[in-house]
Amino acid sequence: MFNGGWSYTNMEMGELFKHIDLNLFRENYNILEFGGGDSTLKIHNLFDNVKNLKYYVVESNSQYLHVNTDNKFQYILYDEIDLPNIKLQDHIRENIIFDLVLIDGPNGEGRKYWYNKIKPFVDIGSIILIDDFNHYQAFSDELDLNYEYDVLSLSMIPFVPYGEHSWKIVRVIKKKN
Repeated sequence: MFNGGWSYTNMEMGELFKHIDLNLFRENYNILEFGGGDSTLKIHNLFDNVKNLKYYVVESNSQYLHVNTDNKFQYILYDEIDLPNIKLQDHIRENIIFDLVLIDGPNGEGRKYWYNKIKPFVDIGSIILIDDFNHYQAFSDELDLNYEYDVLSLSMIPFVPYGEHSWKIVRVIKKKN
């Protein structure tokens, strides 16, 4: 179902969904994904039993924004050059806590910035998945700087094109100042 390569893999998503019961009916569920694509639609479809699903996608490449005729997604298109200065509060204007945050973009070291920027939108119990976790030490350093967390799953597999790769899945237990 999940392609792997530059996208999430079946093993990675299997690990994530060990901690999210898709059979449980939910009135509300909120997802924030950094880096849209094919997997965005697949993940959205897994939550079809949620009455009020809010799904935000933060993306720098407009080719990964899906036709949104049924308003499944709230898109935030940004310029990677301006990434350090982006304020998510300028784009997410509702009082919302995300149950699930998926960090799969941008390529390179830039995704280290998201941890601090999502603080107003996560709380104790929020799950964060960091794809390609071992690509840059800053991914780990910034996560540790901003949160205390329980590790739900960790894979340090080296990247192989269209194969498995690294990830870290955590549950927030405390936001650090």
